[in-house]
Amino acid sequence: MNKIKPGIKDNVAETLFIPLLSRAYESRRKDAILKDPMACELVEKIDYDFAKFGKISMSTAGTAIRLRRYDRLVSWFIDRTETEDPVVVQIGCGLDSRFQRVANRDQATFYELDLPEVIELREKLFPASTRDINIKGSMLETDWMDMLKQKHPHSRFLFLAEGVMMYFSEEQVKSVIQNLAKRFPGCEIYFDFVSKWAARNSDKHESVKRTKARFHFGLNDPHTVEQWVPGLKLIERFYFVSEEKKRWGLPGLIMWLIPALHKSFGIVGYKAE
Repeated sequence: MNKIKPGIKDNVAETLFIPLLSRAYESRRKDAILKDPMACELVEKIDYDFAKFGKISMSTAGTAIRLRRYDRLVSWFIDRTETEDPVVVQIGCGLDSRFQRVANRDQATFYELDLPEVIELREKLFPASTRDINIKGSMLETDWMDMLKQKHPHSRFLFLAEGVMMYFSEEQVKSVIQNLAKRFPGCEIYFDFVSKWAARNSDKHESVKRTKARFHFGLNDPHTVEQWVPGLKLIERFYFVSEEKKRWGLPGLIMWLIPALHKSFGIVGYKAE
């Protein structure tokens, strides 16, 4: 089989291979938290040195818990906004296959936003669908937001930024949240975060340390984000080590017992007025 060379040059974009490999590893486990057959196929199709990441056992457990939570959030959102033409936008989508995993996907329109080099790779690997549409662009730009607003003037929007925000500065993250809230009243915005301590120590992260990317944005108090936009409300606060405690082993137990560590990795969600 002729493998596909990814052609990914951006350091942050290259981190997409970490959750992809984690999904493949997890899918092969008998006690898998989440099954993603497509991830297994993609790892075999791409000409990339996945071996450099090693076993990444902690990253695999964390990624599986994170993906399962996001999948559930998407499914719940579609169910409760079914009559409002739900639109799901994945910011920094990488090679995620959420559209393929979520059972009620046909009741919503999905958009996959990422840098041109990533979207070009997606187009070679993923089946085309009128319900799953690619957008080449950066989350820091606003033209794609305006395009979506114009195309879906009466829709309810869900924005997900999975494995993305920590690689940017707080000012950049703040700008993205403000731009989305301004254009899409009533929208929901979810992103996973690391604490300020974890951001400072990303050079010790099990898998990130094997790339040239580093964390920059850390969040200790989720209510801080509410202060960025008038009327923005915290609606989700989820910590990864709160689930699947057996899979985390001793490191997870230590993190669970120390609140500062327990709250170092999770997902937050907000609703705009």
